[in-house]
Amino acid sequence: MKTNYKTQLALTVLWFAYGLGGLHGQSYYQKPIGIFSTRPDDTKSLTNIKRFGPIGMGIDLIQPAFTMRISHIEDGSPAAATEQLRAGQIIESINGQALADIDPRIQLGAILATAEASDGVIRFAIKGQTEDVTVKIPVIGAYSATWPLDCPKSNKIVRNFAEYLSQPDANPGFGGIGMLFLLSTGDDRDLEPVKKWARGIADKPHTYAWYLGYGGIPLCEYYLRTGDSEVRPGIQKWVDNAVKGQYLDAWAGRGGVPSVTYGMGHLNAGGTAVLTFLLLAKECGAEVPDHALQGALVHFYRYSGRGLNPYGDGRPEVGFVDNGKNGNLAFAMAAAAALTPDGESSLYAAARDTCAMTSFYTTSFMLHGHTGGGIGESWRSPAMGLMHDKRPKQYREFMDNRKWHYDLSRRWNGSFGILGGAGYDGPKWNGAWGTAYALTYTIPRKTLRISGAPPTKYSHPYQLPRQPWGTEFDNAFVSLDAVPYPDGSQQDLSGETLAEDASRPVLIRLHDSGEVSDDLLRRYIHHQDHNLRFVAANKILGINSGYIGWRSPGGKIRIQLMLECLGSHDPRVRRAMFSAISDTLRRENRIEILTKEVFDAA
Repeated sequence: MKTNYKTQLALTVLWFAYGLGGLHGQSYYQKPIGIFSTRPDDTKSLTNIKRFGPIGMGIDLIQPAFTMRISHIEDGSPAAATEQLRAGQIIESINGQALADIDPRIQLGAILATAEASDGVIRFAIKGQTEDVTVKIPVIGAYSATWPLDCPKSNKIVRNFAEYLSQPDANPGFGGIGMLFLLSTGDDRDLEPVKKWARGIADKPHTYAWYLGYGGIPLCEYYLRTGDSEVRPGIQKWVDNAVKGQYLDAWAGRGGVPSVTYGMGHLNAGGTAVLTFLLLAKECGAEVPDHALQGALVHFYRYSGRGLNPYGDGRPEVGFVDNGKNGNLAFAMAAAAALTPDGESSLYAAARDTCAMTSFYTTSFMLHGHTGGGIGESWRSPAMGLMHDKRPKQYREFMDNRKWHYDLSRRWNGSFGILGGAGYDGPKWNGAWGTAYALTYTIPRKTLRISGAPPTKYSHPYQLPRQPWGTEFDNAFVSLDAVPYPDGSQQDLSGETLAEDASRPVLIRLHDSGEVSDDLLRRYIHHQDHNLRFVAANKILGINSGYIGWRSPGGKIRIQLMLECLGSHDPRVRRAMFSAISDTLRRENRIEILTKEVFDAA
């Protein structure tokens, strides 16, 4: 979809204003600020929760907040089986609970989880009826403390979805990404449908970047798992098409060089996955021209740890709405680490982890983004799965606070959607994008090359450049560690929580909540995450910043702190401060910022 960039900026302004200002002073919520910016606003006349998980109904939240009204019943679902529930009915309580105090989505997720862990009974008290309507859903147990690993409930969810995708008429997901899910289960029973799919498409190479990436990745993972000789020649044809469609080291969404009316040239939401495909194809033994492979590798590697993988052909973006492009990039860097012999000790592994950690900080703004944000969720959660071992506490915090969304996104037939994902959850794609969301449950199993599986006998290693771009000093940007303070001490970020340390609470903390101390700004400009550093740098200049381009006055310039940052021993702090200065000069022409001291530091 084509969207004017200025329109996108205007939307983020509105989202930011809603996220910070729209929840204060409301009576429904016990806490004025929630973890997620998409928490329903109790002053709105209507909010729709499209799916109450596998029950098979949607719920409208209406006034007085939050009265529940059935919006629709899904054909064939447990709710439909009662023959007593219909659109327009008012729900007074569910299993004895009325909505109160917390995000209604989280409460509904908890009701569902409790029923699935006990008797599978969901009782609806309907206004005007003397008896409750009982819906029966399968009992699948409770999540274990280590879910999705060593968890019977997670295993059943994975198996149900695998069986759904194995049906002859099932949608394989956008470009075939559902086949990647089947490969990620690690269960040999799931190879047969993948084989049929892979053999069916191998000799029918696409030209669109979307399909080349999203279909090429599972095609290569299948070959690396099985060595199927009928598929290997087809991979080369896909490679040839990807190389033909490449320009300026990346790809447009629909192949070829776009006209000037396209605007931003590349479309990295699709093109990033093509790089992942080419790296995997190289591992499969395909002939991938060095200029194409390394040109794209350097092009995308430069975005790692330096902001967000941008929408198009441009500099890294700043903000916390990335449409999943950083998660997508994490898997491209994972493919690079898998291909090169020095693997886990390579800069590509470091870049993978840095991109994946973006998922933690951006999750505050779930379901925000271009065309509705659903595509962002499809990659944000799977990418966080790459951090299962590296950042276990933050991984656990991320998963436990989002499990309501995974449960409510599940459908009664075993498939996955993306609750609140706009068009990515709608009938246009027929559930295709939910297949990527389901990878959340399987990425930590490390059954794919891009999720940590060891090389197979069909793997062809290839030494990628050990320093793909920049100098040794640039490598600091792909570090998972906070920037050391001048005295050598360093923040321990491993115990961060979403409620305190994700982007939204940090933005609120640095917005207008009283006097922000220099020490607090030092803390965040020495943070590991580039975008948090950039927010702190803007605050030092007296500017409040939000997602992308949202700015407002925030106080006087802190001259001494600015100069202290410009003279930092670490390039990450210097870069953040110079970027904020450059951005301010460009947007507001505040030439007084460019003093002799600043010029000399530059």
